[in-house]
Amino acid sequence: MKREFIEKAASDTREVVQSLLDENQRLSGRVAALMGEIDEQCRRFSERYVEIEEQNTKLANLYVASYQLNGTLDRARVIAAIQEIVINLIGCEELGIWELDEHTEALVLAGSFGIDPEKWATVPLGSGILGSVAVSGTNYIGDGSPVACIPLKLDERVVGAIGVFSLLQQKQGLEPIDYELFDLLASHAASALFCTRFLAERA
Repeated sequence: MKREFIEKAASDTREVVQSLLDENQRLSGRVAALMGEIDEQCRRFSERYVEIEEQNTKLANLYVASYQLNGTLDRARVIAAIQEIVINLIGCEELGIWELDEHTEALVLAGSFGIDPEKWATVPLGSGILGSVAVSGTNYIGDGSPVACIPLKLDERVVGAIGVFSLLQQKQGLEPIDYELFDLLASHAASALFCTRFLAERA
């Protein structure tokens, strides 16, 4: 009788121990899952924080760029400011800036970076993507080259265009802030270029 009692007690103890081990394993798995969820949330928060910081930096740069475009009547500085915006803020390694010559009905290259200036010296209106954008007055966004063509407009009248032919290697594609920059360039760069050209022609 005593032996049966001891065996039963031992069996009950094993069952309790096994139950505790199973529960411990279940809880360990749950803790691991929760830790994984917390780590994932922390990673997402960190990524979002970095994105917000980058956007804030770009918005600050957008303000500076706007000031640079409107803060001078020196033609060379205006063209340099436009190039700096496209190269550094949008992240481009090949670009061109054209002005419309109404007499020849062609776009004339005013400034460039990374492209052959002789090849792109003039672009007839309606010719290719760039010439078509100058006629339609509508932004072009593509997957190849050019990546983007932005008409420069004064009161809806096209006075020039900017062509972005390639992005920096580390940049995967255009971002929402880039489209805001395109909108800024479409008007502010147009007025700045037009004013400096007007003054240069009458100097």
